Amino acid sequence: MGEGLISGLVVGGAIAAGIIFTLMMVSRFLYVCRPHEVLIFSGGKNVTADGQTRGFRVVHGGRSWRTPVLETVDHLDVRTIPIELVTHQAYSSDGIPLSVRAIANIKVTTDTRYIGNAIERFLGRDPAEIRRVGRETLEGTLRGVLATLTPEQVNEDRLRFAQSLTEEVEDDFNKLGLHLDVLKIQHVSDEVE
Repeated sequence: MGEGLISGLVVGGAIAAGIIFTLMMVSRFLYVCRPHEVLIFSGGKNVTADGQTRGFRVVHGGRSWRTPVLETVDHLDVRTIPIELVTHQAYSSDGIPLSVRAIANIKVTTDTRYIGNAIERFLGRDPAEIRRVGRETLEGTLRGVLATLTPEQVNEDRLRFAQSLTEEVEDDFNKLGLHLDVLKIQHVSDEVE
């Protein structure tokens, strides 16, 4: 009876050790992606849907296993970043300097066609850097769009002005791996009245 009890304890201990070991491995190598982030698994080869080979794979939502030793995992936040745009001395098509105040909400894109651009430019960087790049890009585009419109056109149809700005900035944002969620023109004025 003593030998049966000892062998039962040994088997039970081995099973418990196996379960603990399995749980440790799962917790160490299984990554669960939160809704406000993307996970970047670097180190392995990944073939995209369009046939390109990349040295990383992206997980947005869900979970994935990290290959031990070969892969590292980084997080990229995709939450909205509010930006206040205040532009002075932006010249209209009539040569009148305008001041424009707008609010924009941008974020890192989750579109699989452009997420690689965001990873190359912003992985490991401070969200303040993303905000700065987004603001500078929007301000430059804002000045370009204003140069094609008269002050009356800007003031009378702000929705169309915002839509033109959104369309113009889309290509630049795709190259950066950013997405413009919302853009609202709050105030337009000129010194000449």
